[in-house]
Amino acid sequence: MKLNYVKVEVLIAEEYISSLREELHEHGFLHHGNQDNVLSYTKCRHYSRPLEFAPLEMSLQPENVFLQTDCKAEFRCMIHQIEKVKKIIHDIHPSNHPVMYFIPIFD
Repeated sequence: MKLNYVKVEVLIAEEYISSLREELHEHGFLHHGNQDNVLSYTKCRHYSRPLEFAPLEMSLQPENVFLQTDCKAEFRCMIHQIEKVKKIIHDIHPSNHPVMYFIPIFD
């Protein structure tokens, strides 16, 4: 088995998905076969709660921040592109600590 690709999952607000897709496309990361701009997303609900050492602006948010509705964007990239993809996500994502996963895809 070879490990050439990873599946990328990112929790992000729907309003940022177009920017994310455009930037990833600009760098050629959304190609699959004879297609480009290959990215999917679904709305999802997730829980999070600021810890006691979180920045003050996080701890002052109302309690309903614990249950949030965001989107999970999914796409694949080559394993050697991970660092560039991380940088793009960090540049576009409104949070300083975006939730993102890189899941191996075995050929």
